[in-house]
Amino acid sequence: MGIREKILLSPLYDWFGKRSYAQSGEDIVVDIELGKKNKGVYVDVGAFHPKQFSNTYLFYKRGWRGVCVEPRPGAKDDFSKVRPRDKFVEMGVGEKKDVLEYFEFADGASNTFSKVQAKKNINQAERKFWRKVNVAVMPLRDIMASTGLEGVKIDLMSVDVEGMDLEVLESNDWKKFRPRIIICEDLEFDFMNPKRSEIVKYLMSLGYVLVAKTPYSLILMDKKGDGR
Repeated sequence: MGIREKILLSPLYDWFGKRSYAQSGEDIVVDIELGKKNKGVYVDVGAFHPKQFSNTYLFYKRGWRGVCVEPRPGAKDDFSKVRPRDKFVEMGVGEKKDVLEYFEFADGASNTFSKVQAKKNINQAERKFWRKVNVAVMPLRDIMASTGLEGVKIDLMSVDVEGMDLEVLESNDWKKFRPRIIICEDLEFDFMNPKRSEIVKYLMSLGYVLVAKTPYSLILMDKKGDGR
């Protein structure tokens, strides 16, 4: 099945009898690509909520485990109750260890470290701004190492960080931490010119190929296929 055939045109909650928890069925696409594995490991950066809009909760229910990274204050309690097998990291991801301004909105799914994205949320999407707080950030490679993922086969990495996705990906150590499949938000993606996407170009340079596209996300797979 080609990329064009696997585009999901609207948010899905039940697709051929399968419950999706993701915003637009990303978890169902990944499930098909990975062959419906009953056990696996994921990394969810910008996890937001343990169930709502989650690209990884479907797999957690099946017995997978992983690391969830989310800077939203108070999110740790939600994840601890609903997903106790996961390791939770309550901080953001940045190119270096730092403390950055974090823009919170009434719709928590729109929270971002990006000033540009925050302005778009206010001026274009007319989202209600709530407050600005200081939050610690760390490179993804350091978070991965500190949570015991070195040497572990990673099946899935989901990145949804509202405008900072490329920066998050660039902060990883791809020799040590190489997921088999990646879900990454790219709201500027042009289907007719996929290689214009900085995210696509970056991941292709690392040996990934674009296998599917939903309204909000790109799904790419490692050409090596071994997840290391």
